[in-house]
Amino acid sequence: MIPSKTYFPQSLAERLLWFANFAAQFANYAAILGFTPADVTAVNEDNDDFQSIGKTTVTCENFKKAIIDFRISLTENPIGSVLPVFPIEAFAAPPNGVPAGLFERLDRLRTRIMVSDTYTDEIGAALGIVPGDKAEAPEETLKPIIKASALSEPYKLKVDVTRLGMPGYRVEFQRAGSSTWELGAFATSNPCEFAITPTTPGEPERILVRAILLKNNEQVGEPSDPTYVTVNP
Repeated sequence: MIPSKTYFPQSLAERLLWFANFAAQFANYAAILGFTPADVTAVNEDNDDFQSIGKTTVTCENFKKAIIDFRISLTENPIGSVLPVFPIEAFAAPPNGVPAGLFERLDRLRTRIMVSDTYTDEIGAALGIVPGDKAEAPEETLKPIIKASALSEPYKLKVDVTRLGMPGYRVEFQRAGSSTWELGAFATSNPCEFAITPTTPGEPERILVRAILLKNNEQVGEPSDPTYVTVNP
């Protein structure tokens, strides 16, 4: 089952953000509402596993696109073309191994919260469980999700970023063997396309890409989890 859309978001990116806020706020209000530390631990473990598989889902989508790009290059590019680097990713299972039924547990917990003698509408708003009155997470906790793929133009890539209500974002990239993040582009909409100057002209280059949300030209929240993309000559 999926919780009611009257309070629960529909997209994966929004659900990840919502659940992170719910877990943090539940830890704050659990004792007031009559819940135990074990209840808090259970919610935190559900949230950790949901965040993990959510991020892996995005990485998997990017990986699938990279595999398709490699296949097309291998099979359709003319003889003599430079073959891109084969993408490599390691996918890990969620850390806690919680049992199935995460959304059903969430929905039942919401019911228990709302029938608590100490429940208030203010607590419900903070938890994001009030229909039509979902509370926004604090800006400092915002963390975008980025999708990146190579384009056919030399050393050019395209990114899509969940902006989470922010007006713009900055895209940065990191080269293999470097710990420095370089500026890729600024954008206020999706998709964003830009090219990089290759380290070795004529050779494919695999880079890490991340996004940082911006408001009034200042960073908001945390950088996205980085994702790999291979750009080609």
